[in-house]
Amino acid sequence: MKFYKLLAVAAVLLYTSCSITQEYHFNNDFSGNYTFEMNMGDMISMLQSMDTTGAFNSLDTLDQSFEQIRNEYNNAGAKEVEVGWKNDKTTVFIAFKFDNIESLNTILANSSNDFNMYSGGTQNGKTNFTKKGKNILVMDFPETSKDTAVVSSMAGMQDYLTIETIFSFDRAIKSTSNSGGTISEDKKSIKFEGKAEDLLKDGYTMDSQIKLKRK
Repeated sequence: MKFYKLLAVAAVLLYTSCSITQEYHFNNDFSGNYTFEMNMGDMISMLQSMDTTGAFNSLDTLDQSFEQIRNEYNNAGAKEVEVGWKNDKTTVFIAFKFDNIESLNTILANSSNDFNMYSGGTQNGKTNFTKKGKNILVMDFPETSKDTAVVSSMAGMQDYLTIETIFSFDRAIKSTSNSGGTISEDKKSIKFEGKAEDLLKDGYTMDSQIKLKRK
């Protein structure tokens, strides 16, 4: 994606950090919503401090990508799509709703904006969710490759980029096949997090089978 390349150059030149947080929330019927946030506060503060003209607009080119991203998600079937800035223009955010697991898979399959590039999965292609019965969700993610376009464009950011992926539910988690995630105290979410360079190492994966408690 275009804005990834811009962020990578800025982060390398300024040695500043960025953080990505994305969350998939599933309702009891497995409809839900997705949110993505990239916090660039440190980077933007550094750029502003270097601007002697008072007309800082180095990241305004990101705005040009927002409409394209919004249209792509809308065309893929996402509902109530939002894309833009928040927190005084220091955080890029994306949000949308999905009707069910099948529609979520379709949205991910038909969008080039897949942010699960550090998921350490075992399959080729796109992220895929499968519902088994009423209480089990299987999550399969693409194999992480340093050769993919997005990962390659962000190669210089690996030391400065942290990624947090959360899967949350209306019901409590009974068990998970993946011990690499951290389950919250209320048992309603599981979180995977780390620096990008660590998430590229062999053995890391978010592939999971999650069993939920009955309603």
